Amino acid sequence: MMQNGKVIRTRPSFGVLIVLPLLLSFVAPIANAGIAQDEPVGYAPEDIWSDDYNNMIFPWASANERILQFKEYHSYETMKSRMLRLAEENPDIFEYHEGMNGGTNARGEQVTANAYEGWYYGHSSPWMKITGDVQDGDYNPFVGDNGNYADRHDVMIVGNHHAREWMSYTVAIMQMEVIAFSYNNIGYDNDGDGLIDEDPWGDADGDGMLDDDGDCLGLDASFQDSNGDGTACGPGDLGVDEDYSEQFITDLVNSREIYLIPMLNVDGNIYDREVFCPAPAWESCPSGGWRKNLRDNTVTGVTPVPDLDESVDEGCDGVDLNRNYQFEWGAPLGATGPLFPGACYAGQNNDVYNGPVDDRDNDGDGQINEDHVDGKDDDADGVTDEDWWGGNSEPETKFIQDLTEMNDDTGDGSSEFKATITHHSYSELILYPWGHCTDCESPDHEQLKYHGQKMADMTQYANLQSSDLYPTSGDFCDWHYGVHGSYCYTSEIGTAFHQNEDDIDHIAVRNLGTGFYIAEIADGPRERADLEIANISQQNYLEPGDKVNVPDKGDIPVDLCVSNQFPYSESNTMIEWRTVKPSRLQSDYGPREWATTPWESVPVMKVDGETCSVQSGNGTILRGMVPISETATGKLHYKATITTLSGSDLFQYPSGGAYYELDLSYRAAYGSVFGSFLMFGVTAAFVWGGLAICLRMMLTDDEEVLILTDAILAEEESKA
Repeated sequence: MMQNGKVIRTRPSFGVLIVLPLLLSFVAPIANAGIAQDEPVGYAPEDIWSDDYNNMIFPWASANERILQFKEYHSYETMKSRMLRLAEENPDIFEYHEGMNGGTNARGEQVTANAYEGWYYGHSSPWMKITGDVQDGDYNPFVGDNGNYADRHDVMIVGNHHAREWMSYTVAIMQMEVIAFSYNNIGYDNDGDGLIDEDPWGDADGDGMLDDDGDCLGLDASFQDSNGDGTACGPGDLGVDEDYSEQFITDLVNSREIYLIPMLNVDGNIYDREVFCPAPAWESCPSGGWRKNLRDNTVTGVTPVPDLDESVDEGCDGVDLNRNYQFEWGAPLGATGPLFPGACYAGQNNDVYNGPVDDRDNDGDGQINEDHVDGKDDDADGVTDEDWWGGNSEPETKFIQDLTEMNDDTGDGSSEFKATITHHSYSELILYPWGHCTDCESPDHEQLKYHGQKMADMTQYANLQSSDLYPTSGDFCDWHYGVHGSYCYTSEIGTAFHQNEDDIDHIAVRNLGTGFYIAEIADGPRERADLEIANISQQNYLEPGDKVNVPDKGDIPVDLCVSNQFPYSESNTMIEWRTVKPSRLQSDYGPREWATTPWESVPVMKVDGETCSVQSGNGTILRGMVPISETATGKLHYKATITTLSGSDLFQYPSGGAYYELDLSYRAAYGSVFGSFLMFGVTAAFVWGGLAICLRMMLTDDEEVLILTDAILAEEESKA
């Protein structure tokens, strides 16, 4: 304050110091209210995310590598080159192949590697085997791949049955890129918003919105439809399903064998790209293109005129690979296909020619085509489907058939593929069997429909039984499901055969989650559907950190509550845990430095005489005893993985690679009671004494300090 023209410093009173924070708290809302009136309705993308994310620059390549940034389509050559590079850089999870070695297949036929080479250009379909420790495990001499594990579930992902459907292989390639970048790269912030794993694929929190973290919904309305499809904050828009869990992807790769075949129809794709639809294809062939492979039907089919120059006869050559599988091949006549199965001629439905009739006596009984592949013993000889009418005549479909049937890691005589997906374009659909019949349902109709809807929700596509679109005979999914019981889905991607290159990146992102979902359910798709439709697996939960009862000493009990209707396997269910020491760099979802801290696991045991509460009533407590030292401090991370009695093994709690956190305090005894009180007294004296001195210094003005100093000096002089 000022007095007599001089500035006099005054000492603040205790009352002012005490009420000052309270006064500020009243003032702050008034100030904020004034500021808020000037704020825009929502945020701009640059307010939330990194520049790379805003411009859809993916982290695995530089911005100027347009093909790797999904700003241009891969060709066969660039795709193969990229697959080889990824396999070289990721030898622990990727193994590159073309076709297979061959040998004696499941039907007793002797085949060689050239059986899988395209008719025209001579290329076999390239594919990637993806699993953890892929160079270990068993070796399959027929297929030629390592990394075969009896306890890992197999999944097949196929693109480009039809040559002109370029987005179908692009989505598969993007999944491969994401796996390579994400594996063991735990805690990567995909969108640069400072959060980690906050927005996985689909509606993770069950609120009916795909944008689980709400960042897209927080944008100004003018920014919410970044892909221009007319849907605000829909799949493929910035801020939607953009920050998935790298831990989930890592867990998936370590527990699955993924057979990823991005471009099945190499022959047809090369011809479509280089000959039939000159660049840019979305302008030269906006609604058409080459669909089939390049089988020379003028020589091998029914047309008597030889093709002397071996050039492609666009009026007749080629087979529709997705009409060439043996299950219900060529029937019924109402399905899309030639009027007479096995007959190729120019004109209507030439595009869906299903291949030649098989006139061999496949079972050596002197009869031909008496037992069609339909799951029935048509000739009542005690053998099913042993003398087929046609189908699987092409190098590409033979490859799929032999890869499927020669993959038997458990040695039980059946295929390992419980779940498959084949990408197509276009129509924005998810399709499931049956395709060959109308007004019919498969034995697994409700379960197939359930998983289809899950993927449809991710993409906001329509979910249909295949024949509801139009009937098809001899297609991939009817064969995979009808012959091998695999839950098989067709995704119809995008809005064109040759989608404009401006749409490549966001459409690929929109469909990325389907391949990971199909891999997740590959352990037991029917069981998963049954448990989820009945709302059983959703009732299970792991005790969160604030509910864990930490004892004064000994192991820490962590409880998993399981519905009494859930068929858990106690011996194969575990609690995973690790201890970490947080740093100042910690984020809300776990710092990246913790990614190198390994997880350990403990078994669980049923707790007799106690129950827990679930939605349907009482549940079973499975308890894991986590061995934590009494001297440990920091944080305990923990999560649970439940396996069912039938082997479904990736029921995670919490889901999606997440975990719970528990603060660890020092629990060890400090010694005797007297020693404890003495230590407390010493500590209190230092703390409170020091605080008193500090307050005294803070609340004393300069004049008082000088007076106090003079008094002390005077006292010392008098003593002297």
